[in-house]
Amino acid sequence: MNHWLLSILILFTFCVSAGAQSSSELKRKQQQLKEDIAYKEKLLKQIEEDSKNAQSRMKIASQKIAQREELIAVLLKELDLIDLKIEQNEDLIVSLESDIAQLKDEYAKMVVQAYKTLNTADKVMYLFASDDFDQAYRRLKYLQQLTEYRQRQVRAILATQENLNKKKELLESQREEKNRVLNSHNQEKLVLNREKQEKEKKLNQLSGKEAQYKRELAEANRKSEELKAAIKKAIDREMAKTNSGTASKTYNLTPEARELSNNFTSNQGKLPWPVDKGEIVAYFGEHPHPFLSQVTVKNNGITVSTTQGSRARSVFDGEVSKIIILPGVGKVVMIRHGEYITVYTNLTETFITTGDKIKTKEEIGVISTDRGKTEFEFQLWKGSELINPISWIYGAK
Repeated sequence: MNHWLLSILILFTFCVSAGAQSSSELKRKQQQLKEDIAYKEKLLKQIEEDSKNAQSRMKIASQKIAQREELIAVLLKELDLIDLKIEQNEDLIVSLESDIAQLKDEYAKMVVQAYKTLNTADKVMYLFASDDFDQAYRRLKYLQQLTEYRQRQVRAILATQENLNKKKELLESQREEKNRVLNSHNQEKLVLNREKQEKEKKLNQLSGKEAQYKRELAEANRKSEELKAAIKKAIDREMAKTNSGTASKTYNLTPEARELSNNFTSNQGKLPWPVDKGEIVAYFGEHPHPFLSQVTVKNNGITVSTTQGSRARSVFDGEVSKIIILPGVGKVVMIRHGEYITVYTNLTETFITTGDKIKTKEEIGVISTDRGKTEFEFQLWKGSELINPISWIYGAK
C-alpha cells in the first residue's frame, strides 16, 4: 500500500479515536442532564399547587428549562462532531476508491507486460539461457520476486477493498446516528418551547396575587430572622462557656477542636451534600425574587429541595451542640466542627441528641414535608458569623 495512503489511514484513525472520546464525553453529559431534568420533574410533581410553594416551583421550573437548553446545546455539539466524522469518512472513502483504481490499473499493466515478455515457456528458456549456475539462480530469484510482487499487489487491492467496505459501513452507521441525534434534538426543542409557555402562563397567573405572596414572604423572613437570632444566641452561649463564662466572639479551642477545625477548613469545596440527593432552590444572601418584581429575598444559607422521606446528614465529623425547636421551622440541629457550626433546619424527627459525636454523612433527621414540598435550609457559621456554604459543598453551584 502506498505511503501516502498509510499516512491518511493513521491520521483518520487518530481523528476517529479523538472524536470517539469527545462523543463519549458528550453522551455522558447528555445522560447526566437527562437524569437531573427527570429529578426536577419528580420534585415538581410532588410539590402541590399552593401559594406557599410557588417560589420553589418557579425556581425548579426555571432550573429545568436552563438544563433543557444546555441539553439542546450538547446535542448540537454532538451533531457537529458527527458531521465532522462523516466528512472525514467520506474523504477517506474517496481516497481509498482512488487508490484501489490505481492499484488495479498498475496490476493490470504488470500482468499484461509479464504476459507479453515472459510466458511459461519463456521463463524456462530464460533460465536455461543462463551462462552459469549463479546467473540461473539470480534469474530464478528475480522471477520469484516478480511473482511475490504481483501477489503483494493482489493482497494490497483486497486489503484496501476490505477497508473501503468497512468505511462505507461506518459511514452508514454515522448517518443513522446523526438522524437519531437530530430527532432527539428536535424533540427536546419542542419540549423546551412547551415548558417556556407553561412557565409564562404560570407567571401571568401569579402576577395577580402579588399582595398575598408579599405577605407570605414577610412571614418567612420573620421566621428566618427568628431562627438566625436563636442560632446566634446558642453560639454566643457556647463561646462564653469555652472562655470560662467570659463573653467572646471566638471559641477557646482545645488542641483536639483546633485540629478538627483545621481539617474542616482544608476540606472546603470537598464537603458532601447535606442530603443524599437534592436541588438548591435558594442561595445564600440577597437575590431577586423569582417572580415578584422589585422584590428581593434573603437567605441565611442554601435551601435544598428533595424528595419526601429524605434525611439530612452531617457534612463533616463533629459534635451536636444544640437542638432548637421553633414553630414554623421545626427541629433545627447544630453540629460543631471546631470553630465551625453547620445548621440543618426543618426536621420533623432527629436521630441524635445534644453531645453526640457525629461522623461525616451520618444521618441526623428526617426532613419535613409540607404540601408535597420537602425542603430544608443548610447554614454554615464560623464563630458567630454566617458564611456562604456554596463554596464548601462538593459540586454545588
